[in-house]
Amino acid sequence: MIETHLPRQLSGQRYDQYLASGWFRGSVMLYKMDLLIMDEQLWSVVNIRLKLDGFAQRKSQRKCMRKVEDAFEVKVQPARLDAQRERLYQLHKSRFKGFVHNTLSEYLHAGFNRTVFNTMEVAVYDGERLVAVSFFDLGHRAMASLLALYDPDFQRFSLGRYTMLKEVEFGQNQGYKWYYPGYVLDRPSMFDYKTELGPMQYYTANKRWGAYSNYRPGQSKAQVLAERAAHMRHALQGAEIPFGERFYPFFSMAYLGIWGHQFLHLPVIFELGADVHGMLVIGLDPVDLDWVMGYMHPCRDEQQFLNREHATEYSDPTVYLTHLMEFSPLRPRYQEPGEVIEYLLNWGASVAHYPPFPHP
Repeated sequence: MIETHLPRQLSGQRYDQYLASGWFRGSVMLYKMDLLIMDEQLWSVVNIRLKLDGFAQRKSQRKCMRKVEDAFEVKVQPARLDAQRERLYQLHKSRFKGFVHNTLSEYLHAGFNRTVFNTMEVAVYDGERLVAVSFFDLGHRAMASLLALYDPDFQRFSLGRYTMLKEVEFGQNQGYKWYYPGYVLDRPSMFDYKTELGPMQYYTANKRWGAYSNYRPGQSKAQVLAERAAHMRHALQGAEIPFGERFYPFFSMAYLGIWGHQFLHLPVIFELGADVHGMLVIGLDPVDLDWVMGYMHPCRDEQQFLNREHATEYSDPTVYLTHLMEFSPLRPRYQEPGEVIEYLLNWGASVAHYPPFPHP
């Protein structure tokens, strides 16, 4: 499930509470989510944090710090926006997964003149040239890392790793208790470098924090959804019902704002055929895990709602449903694939319809 909040004002203490409850910042909003689509898979999100009191750098981390600080000038200061920082952001955009803000200014401010967040930066200079920068927020006793950018010409210095270590050093020197580097996923992924920083805690399904060393994916929501989707796939194949299957990365739009209820909210969909009402699809509701069937339609005002770029992989129409879709659900919901098959056999016999586009 996804929750969002656009704070009009935010004290340091209140920001600490949000972070401690599994929220994280995205642009000018606070988000709480448990599912993510990338690399043609569905993932569960695992929030993590580091306790700063008692944290000590390992030998390799001290070596990384010395290597950078012997070669460059480093400044920790209030966050800035300028052409050099924008250049680094544009260099990194191709690495980002999911939805991508067009500019660094949009990432940090979303077009507003100011935000309620107290944002700092670690800036690394080679003479006058900015070669790395990272951004982090300060709460009352907690700090949250947002984004690290570096010039690929200086990759040998591990500048992304360095700026994270420098943020932690700053937090310790200023007496902060918790460092939130964002999230990792329920299976090995590109985000795992965060866990190498030190002994992390993770936000458990019971809404408590526990030692990340004890984390076991088990039956994460992403895995449950994947398993149940496999059962539906086999049931459709067994009944010889043609279908197309795709990931829908825009499912989160259904949880954003008062108008979100009109949008398709299913992260994985089975396209079953089109009739006069539109394309009939079914998928698992990510909140209560019921099978939901209904008709989807392209959103005519897509550009009004999707004002961000997205990762290149989302452009593949054979894997992803690449447009924002509206959704008209049918009743009832279903618990088992067999119930769905019975409905579809009756539907196919009673209406003239076009089969779904055959996706590989």
